[in-house]
Amino acid sequence: MTRYRNFTGVSKTAGLAVAVAVAFGLAGPAAAQESSFGGFEPPAGWLPPPLDPTGVQLQTKQLAPGVYALLSTRPPVDNSGFIVGEKGVLVIDAHINGAMARQIQAAVRAVTDKPILYLVNTNYHGDHTFGNYAFPAETKIVAHRETAEAMRHFDREKALLLPLVNGNAAVFDDVRLRLPDVTFEKSLRLDLGGRVVELHHFGPGNTPGDTVVYVPEAKVAWTGNLVLGAGSIPWAIEGNTPAYLETIARMAARLDVETIVGGHILMTPGETLGSYLDYLSGHIKSVQRALGAGKTLEQTLASLPLEESYLPPKDSPLAAVRPLMQGVHLWNVKRTYQELTARERADQQALAQ
Repeated sequence: MTRYRNFTGVSKTAGLAVAVAVAFGLAGPAAAQESSFGGFEPPAGWLPPPLDPTGVQLQTKQLAPGVYALLSTRPPVDNSGFIVGEKGVLVIDAHINGAMARQIQAAVRAVTDKPILYLVNTNYHGDHTFGNYAFPAETKIVAHRETAEAMRHFDREKALLLPLVNGNAAVFDDVRLRLPDVTFEKSLRLDLGGRVVELHHFGPGNTPGDTVVYVPEAKVAWTGNLVLGAGSIPWAIEGNTPAYLETIARMAARLDVETIVGGHILMTPGETLGSYLDYLSGHIKSVQRALGAGKTLEQTLASLPLEESYLPPKDSPLAAVRPLMQGVHLWNVKRTYQELTARERADQQALAQ
């Protein structure tokens, strides 16, 4: 079964291939120096995604009347987007600093002079939230409750992001913390006038508060890091791949999605949800089998390479994504192995009592 699909709405040009290849070569010595992420030691072979926005432009692509994606010219630097109603505009994600946040607002102003009523943060990571402060004071920032809570760890997030921008602290020079004004738990409907935008939290995945922004009539979903984009696999940054599997299953069951605008990389069809389900299900079973066979973590990492069918073809514009996704897979393997081992140890201790 070939799980890779063509990128939605983006031509496969040589220029894009070069841009992607250059982007994935950015993670240099400063990135390599970071060894611990929240106490988790990434496995050998993991590559930090290069997120320095210097020189990046966000290109506007209309997906349906009043529905726009903002796509980075240098993946995997963050994407964004906005939706226009009769009363005003909703923006998805604020990007990494004030300069990028102002670029988003300029893209909105090129389409409409209606006020930006809402700004939705799809997760707490600084590359999605650090630009919050640069939006108008009257814009209401909306996020899941867990996202809003995690955003309070502002200085820690800056430190974790520094290797991902190649040690370029100037990226964050102007950044100030601005927390959400509105939070929600499961779902929220926002009326823009003649258009209702749905916000959904289907459960934890990449982060505890992952939010999906959905436009029903256009069948378009912005997924932040829950679904990263074309040519990607799930990245369980904070672990718990079984919960991630359940989250994606709920999203696939409840939403009719034709186009996904991921937080990074390129747009991808809704069928990518099936690929994510296949990957997570197979991944969990593979690590369980390795643990059951008595394999060490090192042996498990060595014996479970990422299947070729989950990678973009070697001759595609996103061929440079392959090493990044292979590293993400190793991260997932280590996380899942450690969690299963801890659970097995806890079960044995409970039986012994």
